[in-house]
Amino acid sequence: MQPTRTKPKLRSIIAGALTLVATLAVSASEPLPPWQQKLEQSAFSGTVLIAKSDTLIFQQSFGLADREKQRAFDNTTVFDIGSLTKQFTATAVMQLVEQGKLSLTATIDNYLADVPADKQQITIHHLLSNSSGLPTNPPSISFYDVIDSESYTRQVLQLPLVAAPGERYHYSNLGYYLLAQLIEMASGQNWEAYIQQHILLPAGLTATGYRLADIPQHRLAINYGADPNWLQRAFGLQAKSRSVGDSLQHLRQQPGKRWFEGSGGFVSTAQDMQRWYQIIQTGQILTAASWQLMFTPHIAENTEKGSYYGYGWAIDKQHGFNRINHTGSNGYSYATFDYYPDVGLFIFTASNDIDNYPYPLLTEIKQSVLEVITSG
Repeated sequence: MQPTRTKPKLRSIIAGALTLVATLAVSASEPLPPWQQKLEQSAFSGTVLIAKSDTLIFQQSFGLADREKQRAFDNTTVFDIGSLTKQFTATAVMQLVEQGKLSLTATIDNYLADVPADKQQITIHHLLSNSSGLPTNPPSISFYDVIDSESYTRQVLQLPLVAAPGERYHYSNLGYYLLAQLIEMASGQNWEAYIQQHILLPAGLTATGYRLADIPQHRLAINYGADPNWLQRAFGLQAKSRSVGDSLQHLRQQPGKRWFEGSGGFVSTAQDMQRWYQIIQTGQILTAASWQLMFTPHIAENTEKGSYYGYGWAIDKQHGFNRINHTGSNGYSYATFDYYPDVGLFIFTASNDIDNYPYPLLTEIKQSVLEVITSG
């Protein structure tokens, strides 16, 4: 999911040259590498995992998953992965395409009833590649409001398009909501149940999911944010970071369907994300042709930066290397998934406090890791 609140400016910019030892690890008798020291000294709370092929070469958690209970982030902490959910939705769609139950070139009026004329040219390809022209988010519904899928789908189809289908890239959580509905129609299962049965469990991802994830509450990270009230906004005062609860709290308080299903909602662990990277790298779950379509740069996100969107993935170059990636957020959490296929490198980060996510430092760490990997 794209953040639903304005992302604040970083409180500090962490700069300086970073170096990595060749193994990306140090013994207890050796000093910590500079980048690890800076992470520990920052306000970052979350986890960093680095792997190459099937080898884990670095993992460490930082800060607190629950400040009130002084519970540290660790390898078992479960956190929100936001729009990383889209890659699982897209994978499910591609499985159903392989089975002949969906078609990438079919327009949505083949599956959905009463599709308005301006949307009858939207194909499944358009939904997957964020080129449908549908808006990013609904204009008048709260993030966790319960919906009725049938009536809500009709509402989505009545929204004005921001562009003609296929004309240009426009990130759309609503498009992935519709994909979840198509998964249900084609499979005869709830969208998440299909993903769990045919993707997550076969892939060995046991701590990933939304309402079907069997996660003990004490393992869930608490999300934090510094949201100003009206008085603080009026006088430009800094709000204090506070708890907004864990990412599945809304389901315990009020069960029911949400509008973002298919586009976000999943929680996971660093271990599950490493396992998912291994599935991708070794070409499991889908055929080679389907994985190639997933990672094809179908439409330009940003031509100047050389960034494109595939099916549930962004494709670009970072520090001179091809990168398949995505970020995810619910406005408070933040997760990044970076896969560099040319060198078989995977870098994953997750945090329960986007306000204190050290963007410059993590960017430099990625560059340093790539330099070490390619020079070794």
